[in-house]
Order: sequence, then C-alpha cells, then structure tokens
Amino acid sequence: MLKASKELNCQLDFLAYCLMPNHFHFLVYTKPEFEPVKFSNGMRTLLSSYTRAVLKQEHFTGSLFQQNTKFKELVDDSYSHNCFRYIHQNPLKAKLVSRIEDWPHHSFNEYIGTVKGFCNTELAGEILTIPADRDHFYKESYNAIDEQSILELLKQ
Repeated sequence: MLKASKELNCQLDFLAYCLMPNHFHFLVYTKPEFEPVKFSNGMRTLLSSYTRAVLKQEHFTGSLFQQNTKFKELVDDSYSHNCFRYIHQNPLKAKLVSRIEDWPHHSFNEYIGTVKGFCNTELAGEILTIPADRDHFYKESYNAIDEQSILELLKQ
C-alpha cells in the first residue's frame, strides 16, 4: 500500500482498501485538484510495478490483472457506506479469515485502532458517518450488508 499511497495520494484520500489474492478494492475521495489523466497514469504505474514484483517473486510470466481496471463513482451515502463495509468484509466472505480483523491487507484495523495506516479515517468518518466509538464501529462492521446491491454495482 505504500506504493499506492506514493502514486495516488496527491490525487485522492484513501478511505478504505482491501488487497485480496486475486483482486483489490480502494474506496477513495478525490481531492479538488484531482486530474483523471494523472490518476490513470498513477494506477498504471502502480499495477505495473506490483505485477513485475509478483512475477519476479513467484517466477511467473504473463498478466496478473484483467485489463481495464474498473472505477465507480459513488454518490449515494447509503451505498457508499455499504461499499465501505463490503471492502472490509471481503476476506471474511471469501473464507480467508474467520474474523475481519485477522486479514492483514486491509484498512479495517486502522479503524479499530490496532494499526496506524494511511487512510484518512477522519474524513471517512465525516463522509460515511462511521461511528467514532471503536466498539460500535467493530460491531457494526459485522452487520450484514445488502450484497445484491453491491454485486449490481460491481457488474456495471
């Protein structure tokens, strides 16, 4: 995530992220100085350098990611909050862990205060009305989400 922060932080604030074995999710808030071309170039650099590192480490060749990374603009508050929870629940739903907080490659632990990260948790709290109380946040994070609406968004 340090590379993502380096390549993209001047363009946006990270609100949540999850790195999975075969995909990733970023929930971001674009800054007023956001430039789509600069962002696109930053994403290209990020994916390219990550791919090179994994291919070298694993002695693979070929593509890691499908072409045309997808971006969605979230304008509905309820929907954005659902996406936030979906991102953090993703490893649990994929049965990679038995508790959300056990996945080391997402921002959940930043929000419960067990690790310091680079998400703008204050901004996320304002935009997504995330509970400031960590215990309340933790309990809410395990609530079911409307997965059908999330799946419809991902298909678009």
